[in-house]
Amino acid sequence: MTAADPGRPAGAPENLAQIQEVQAAYILANVPDAALYPLPEADGQQAGDFIYRRGHLVARHEDADRVVAALTGSDGLEVAAVSQLAAGVTHIRLAPHPSGDPAAEHEALFTALEAVHDRLGPGLAAPDHLVSITPVTNCPATEPDYVPGSAALWPPVSVSDCCTGERVRVAVVDTGLIPDAAARHSWLHGVTGDNDPEVAEGAFIDRYGGHGTFIASIIRAMAPQAQVTVHRQFEKAGAVYETDLVRELDSVLAGEPDVISLSAGTHTWRQHGLLSFQAFVNGPLRERGDKTVLVAAAGNDGQDWGFAPADLPGVISVGALNSDWDGRAWFSDYGDWVSVFAPGQDLVQAFARGEYIYHERSAPETANFEGMARWSGTSFSTPVVAGLIAARMSGAGETARAAAEALLATARQQLMPGVGPVLLPGQGCPHAPRS
Repeated sequence: MTAADPGRPAGAPENLAQIQEVQAAYILANVPDAALYPLPEADGQQAGDFIYRRGHLVARHEDADRVVAALTGSDGLEVAAVSQLAAGVTHIRLAPHPSGDPAAEHEALFTALEAVHDRLGPGLAAPDHLVSITPVTNCPATEPDYVPGSAALWPPVSVSDCCTGERVRVAVVDTGLIPDAAARHSWLHGVTGDNDPEVAEGAFIDRYGGHGTFIASIIRAMAPQAQVTVHRQFEKAGAVYETDLVRELDSVLAGEPDVISLSAGTHTWRQHGLLSFQAFVNGPLRERGDKTVLVAAAGNDGQDWGFAPADLPGVISVGALNSDWDGRAWFSDYGDWVSVFAPGQDLVQAFARGEYIYHERSAPETANFEGMARWSGTSFSTPVVAGLIAARMSGAGETARAAAEALLATARQQLMPGVGPVLLPGQGCPHAPRS
């Protein structure tokens, strides 16, 4: 299945490898300059660890000159441009490979990265990774399942009188918001955001359309009065390069959110993490002090395999519980690097209206959604935790960081053997009952 473990997690669909290939192929076909690492096998199989931006590298401002000097003279590689971006990140663009052969260009880029690694040390330069709501490995874990438009929310909207998320600002960085979602679903009144163009309401739902709306719905179920804004940063194929995402996150921070919910990520070269996110978390986000926390999905490989940026120190990483809330969901990543587990399988929340064509099933199939869906993935356990933090902030009068630390302490006291720390809906209040 991956470079880390070729097996299939217990409970995973039998066509999991096919699903991952379908997702990767869709990204590669729709995102400019996208390339797979490692290269596809000779038979054309689209399998790999991550997707990166062809001919582009990332370094920190303070390391950029040394990195460029180390790259200069590398066989088949020439630095074409160097530009400084937000959050202390430098973007290095390489000239096209003289041969015009993508395989030769790929080899030259990663040979040069190895040389920088050996000469200057690890973590000074990295590919410009593609961050996606559905990377080479599957996230969300499933395609949305049909439920009637009258289906009840699961988890339901919290009925707490004080832990409502009032005056707490939650920024969802995702695919956007269905334009009339707030008008059609009472619990979404007041939610704002950028339009989600993957949804032609009442007509057609493209792949990953409605993802941001589903997440906003979960947050409002946990914190019914939170000020939720859905920022569209993941465009075609639900993907964006890390340098572009960090630039936009810098703008999101200007709105002074208390909580940022990010249901996306990637595996990384040599498992060094996302260099641009390291700069963002240790720079602009840290400058916010206790005022803003970043909550991110732990990924859906079903493995103990670091998923960035969730695996960064300072980021709250969220794995998924199964539909009974008594064990880990088959798809959820796990390990000591995962901060907390929350419900993420078979959640029922607001979605789009229209026809959806399934792409990851063995036989052709369509469904006509009526504004609700059942969906699974760490994409959706993440906003459970983001919403609980918002609820706790309003009920306890705490800062974002204090509320998050208090909830993580509760989660550790509810340690589930074989899983890890656990938080459940309704536990956002200071005196919420424990499982």
